[in-house]
Amino acid sequence: MTRTAVCIYAEADGGSRLVNLAIPLTRKVIAEDGTAHWEGIAPASIWGIASGDPNHATDWHPCGMAGLSITLEGEWEIEATDGTRRRLGPGDVLVMLDTTGTGHRSWPGGESRCLTMGVGFGEGVEDQMRALLAETLAAR
Repeated sequence: MTRTAVCIYAEADGGSRLVNLAIPLTRKVIAEDGTAHWEGIAPASIWGIASGDPNHATDWHPCGMAGLSITLEGEWEIEATDGTRRRLGPGDVLVMLDTTGTGHRSWPGGESRCLTMGVGFGEGVEDQMRALLAETLAAR
């Protein structure tokens, strides 16, 4: 099973693009003895929850590190250098792979604050996500 996420990535020319990316879901498994474990879980290196000011927009910038941005509350918009924009709301997941180049810009999508959870990819996960992105782009 998968879930569709928005992915921002850098192209060879330094520009950024947005694409839908089907990311695999993990699965909770209950053993016969009642203990639970997760299958398919990926390691994370860092995480945090940020509160976005509804009056603050960012200028062009690449992501500081590859990871996820998960919108918990409110809305915000992201724009790639090709002019494509996406509005992200509660439950939306952004896969951040534009760690080089011009990057993206973003701004609040409403009048209230926006809460997002940022999760930095752990060892090997960025490579897995870039491979998934390459497969997605090749299939277009």
